Amino acid sequence: MRSVVRFRTILLVVALFLGGCRDSGLDRGKVFLQLEDWPRSIQVYDACVQNDPENAEARLGLALSRLGLVRERSQSGVDSLEEWLRVARDFAIVERLDTTQSTRSDRADALFRASQWLNRRGKTAYAERLARLAQQAHPGHASSAQFLGNTARAQGDYVSAERWYSRAVLADSSYLPAYIGLGELALIDDDPVGAVVYLQLGARRDSTNSWLRSKIARLSDSLGLGKVR
Repeated sequence: MRSVVRFRTILLVVALFLGGCRDSGLDRGKVFLQLEDWPRSIQVYDACVQNDPENAEARLGLALSRLGLVRERSQSGVDSLEEWLRVARDFAIVERLDTTQSTRSDRADALFRASQWLNRRGKTAYAERLARLAQQAHPGHASSAQFLGNTARAQGDYVSAERWYSRAVLADSSYLPAYIGLGELALIDDDPVGAVVYLQLGARRDSTNSWLRSKIARLSDSLGLGKVR
């Protein structure tokens, strides 16, 4: 009889402990997350994940906390490839646990940041693979499409470059680098009128860009198109 009571007591303690993680633990994690206190929010959410690996809310909190920390570290240039890839895996786990959660954009951005980390160190092929993974995670990620366009252009594959730049514009109609890329491809294709059109489309998204307006003015003057509006 005593063993049964003891077993029930143990179950009650475990339930209370797990319940505390689901309630007070997650609440504490949210507070630290809102305060951008990344180390403590990571500590709290990681403890909850260890106790309840299938808790999607805890997993999401951990992923966001780690993302915040590595973004902060990247501003000082002390981020690492492993950190970015871990964040991408964290978001992938969240999506598997809770299909209603849409973290594709953050996962794609983590993969893209990892690709840029590699690209800065001359590992272009690996960087390109991760940028493609970013596109698979979220085709609406403009920066990874732009990077793949630049890579294709550097390799002399102008058809693929145009396709990637166009995808970047489709993903974000205000993404200026893609318009510039399309304009430069038009110049390579000996189509200065087309270049002006693309650059003007970009200028409408950023009317304060003096370099872009100067570029349009020079091209327009060379074509006799008159003053740029």
